[in-house]
Amino acid sequence: QDYFTDENRVLKKDPQQDYHLEYAMENSTHTILAFSRELHTCDTNDKSITESTVRVIWAYHHKDMGEAGQNYHGSNRGTKSLRLLNPEREEVSSASLPYFDLTNKDVPVPDKDTTYWCQMFKIPVQHEKHHVTKVQPLIQKGHENLVHHILLYQCSSNLNDSVLDYGHECYHPNMPDSFLTCETVIFAWAIGGEGFTYPPHVGLSIGTAADPLFVLMEVHYDNPSETEGLIDNSGLRLIYTPVLRKYDAGVIEAGLWVSLFHNIPPGMPEFVSEGHCTLECLEEALGAERPAGIQVFAVLLHAHLAGRAIRMRHFHNGEEQKLLAYDDEFDFNFQEFQYLNEERTILPGDNLVTECHYSTVDRIRMTWV
Repeated sequence: QDYFTDENRVLKKDPQQDYHLEYAMENSTHTILAFSRELHTCDTNDKSITESTVRVIWAYHHKDMGEAGQNYHGSNRGTKSLRLLNPEREEVSSASLPYFDLTNKDVPVPDKDTTYWCQMFKIPVQHEKHHVTKVQPLIQKGHENLVHHILLYQCSSNLNDSVLDYGHECYHPNMPDSFLTCETVIFAWAIGGEGFTYPPHVGLSIGTAADPLFVLMEVHYDNPSETEGLIDNSGLRLIYTPVLRKYDAGVIEAGLWVSLFHNIPPGMPEFVSEGHCTLECLEEALGAERPAGIQVFAVLLHAHLAGRAIRMRHFHNGEEQKLLAYDDEFDFNFQEFQYLNEERTILPGDNLVTECHYSTVDRIRMTWV
């Protein structure tokens, strides 16, 4: 049945029943209910289902509902963030495909709130073009909340193997000069996200002279409790194939760079920042892609704890197009790629605007983002 709750958490039966049971099954271990509902019911007691993150809460009692109403669930409850409208993608079997791992080795995580750790790796697949078809996070067990995000950068191919010997804190005065050659992001993963599977006609190219040879893996460790003695061995697994796909994949980073110039005052119920990828920027960046431009097939929206909503706006010839991607219910602990229902063409001379909404009502100090 369709119920809703008021501000006192009292369950009430909805006079407008919008949930329709499709299937039910119960055995000694499981109760399964499959139901359907319109995305927008025009019922003030129902939440519209959009492409934003949905926080699903569940609760149960071991006895069925009685005449007096619902039994209190006690501790039998939980929550999960989902994106209900994220389109299904065809999963090409990768069980038999080769792979290689890029993982940190016994990194001592400092007892401070935020650490960016950088380690250089060499791509083992060389001399012949291959396509990476899937990237999986390899997060050390128990460190699911410690590893906040991982970025993979392409570095200069003129480096030598001596750069592989040690990692170092990123953006540090004493970090190796070789790290400064790593500017192009080729993959990104963030907390709560699962593995990323490229569409069947797209792959990340490796193995040719133009492809990444040396890569820098940047891991953001989030340690707000400043726990001492943490040792981490997390990283990424790249699954690849010699069967080439039609298109090569790339990454555009758009938004606001981490900077002392980007700060949010405390006590703000809403604060909006905009990052502009301007007409001139995309004119230059996509100059080699004339006249067809590029096709966007997925978007990863990324923010930190103060983030509440993110919108990726797209302008063509000065006119705003449909939002490229958005999440009006952003969850810091659930940052996963959004696969687009239809690929979007971005042309040289277009504009991209990343709109970030923050809340700092519970903070008493300035927030640097």
